[in-house]
Amino acid sequence: MTTTLLDTSKGIVEFTYKGSGPPVLLLRGGHSTRNTDLSHSSLIYEGFSLLTISRPGYDYTELSTGRTPEDFADTIIEVLDHLDIGKVQVISISAAGPTGIALAANHPSRVKRLLLEAALVTPWDNATKRKAALLFGPAEKMVWRSLRTLLKFFPDLAIKPLVAELTTENAEDYLDSLTPNDRRFIMDMLATSQSGKGFITDLAHDIPDMSRVKVPVLGMYSTKDRSIPYSNALLLKSSLPDCEIYEVNADSHLIWIGKDAHTVWNKRLEFLDQT
Repeated sequence: MTTTLLDTSKGIVEFTYKGSGPPVLLLRGGHSTRNTDLSHSSLIYEGFSLLTISRPGYDYTELSTGRTPEDFADTIIEVLDHLDIGKVQVISISAAGPTGIALAANHPSRVKRLLLEAALVTPWDNATKRKAALLFGPAEKMVWRSLRTLLKFFPDLAIKPLVAELTTENAEDYLDSLTPNDRRFIMDMLATSQSGKGFITDLAHDIPDMSRVKVPVLGMYSTKDRSIPYSNALLLKSSLPDCEIYEVNADSHLIWIGKDAHTVWNKRLEFLDQT
């Protein structure tokens, strides 16, 4: 995929901008790289242009562009100005939740609506922070290299520990329920993942004041998500009473696969197609 590096006032930002039609800004979640696609690239074929900006610490985007969600939201505005984009619809995935909220709260004239997909709106718990510091700090390159080797020769051994962190269901039962396409989705996701310095930075993010968000908001969450618990959806609704919460019938954090995947896709399009 062809990417662009923009030298902003705070450092280098990597982005891609493809398609034609109303612009949609995609902010990927934790561990996701330029090559990680959770189905959103297909928005191009639905008549949208897709602007994907790598967050600080991921790909070639430098940490100096925004160590806080608010600071990176300001940098995003520089990218929009560079591309002569007035307003965007924003999709924030998982750990990108705080950035999407900061963008909508601090720059309401540039955001048309905000879609939060299994997105974090509560602080990380201390246990998660401690575990992540061990796995995705200085050792993160070795961790991902080892996982990809395991994925190549013993895929189930690589996938099982991951899904155990993503579902409240029994991990073995969850694996057994996966279709071949769902299994391929997970393997592709793992094969393209890399934390860089991004995920450790994500863990330090505070949650912006959600009550300042005045644009339409849709949150899509699963009650069986272990990594981003459904309490995030409840807090979002209590902070923004007018937002819509869609409870996805998914068995894990991965709301983009499984029996309700088609509904997630249709719900996303319905929200983005609003006038």
